[in-house]
Amino acid sequence: MIKIITHGDLDGLTSASIIYDILLRKQERIIVHIAQPFNLYTLLRNTTLENSIKEVYILDIGLDETTWEKTYQELKILREKNVKIHWIDHHVATLNHLNQIIDLEIELLFSLKGSTVTIIGKNFLNKTSEPRFYKKLLIMGEVGDKIRKINENHPLTKYIEYIGSSLVANPSDDQFKINIIKLWVKQKNLVNDEILQRYEKAFSKLKELTKYSKNCIIFENEKIIIIDLRNTRVHGYVGKIASYYTSKKNKIVFILFKANPFETIITCRVPPSKKFDASKILPQIAKKYGGGGGGHRKAASIRIPREMTERFIDELKNLFIPR
Repeated sequence: MIKIITHGDLDGLTSASIIYDILLRKQERIIVHIAQPFNLYTLLRNTTLENSIKEVYILDIGLDETTWEKTYQELKILREKNVKIHWIDHHVATLNHLNQIIDLEIELLFSLKGSTVTIIGKNFLNKTSEPRFYKKLLIMGEVGDKIRKINENHPLTKYIEYIGSSLVANPSDDQFKINIIKLWVKQKNLVNDEILQRYEKAFSKLKELTKYSKNCIIFENEKIIIIDLRNTRVHGYVGKIASYYTSKKNKIVFILFKANPFETIITCRVPPSKKFDASKILPQIAKKYGGGGGGHRKAASIRIPREMTERFIDELKNLFIPR
């Protein structure tokens, strides 16, 4: 059995599809799981209990400092069982423990240029059953990760919007994400009726939440906007709302929301013209408050204990208040 563990955004899903297609030739049972950096270790722990597992592919998942030790221990157990592990990623956080990854003899494909699907495309696209079709997925993954830009008239623009929006309609529905991968691999169709139905639902909800968010701006100056959405159900839509304000106002945007009663999540988007490394600075601050996270220079998210939220907001303001 071969297991693919991938991130649930467009980069992760398109990456998994290319790998899935190639692995079909091995005539092994293939299992796909969706993961976030902070819960990767739980999926690996379950994997260690499966005696038939031969290989594990970890795609587009950067390391989370708060759970790294647990993740490392599960990786170690898998390697002791002679399970081959392939890690393909582009997150800076993964480099923080490069030596440990190498010591475990994990096969690592890594680049800071492009996204995970960029790396996979360069190495595996020509090995797929239909390179022309998977080239479309590569473009979609790169656009979704903001590595590539295409114009509004590009044939893939509407499909990227359909799929991207459908993913936020119910972000915790991992089976839907797995079904998208199988749709691409087994039917070679970019969308189906379920994707379009979820797109319509998400489009309406996003419009409603964006309008609501205008009354939730708790701080704004010439550099940043802080929006507090902790009092409404917004999980899944946050990135699009943040991108809306980033594009409209050309400011760094921070949105606070909650996914559970114990933590506050802060999502950040940075305009291309602004110099702020969200993937480096935000996790450093979060670590002070017992939290963690990661992402990219222009798009990152962190989690902190709920009771530390106000102190975090004050520190965030101080970063951008002229002295």
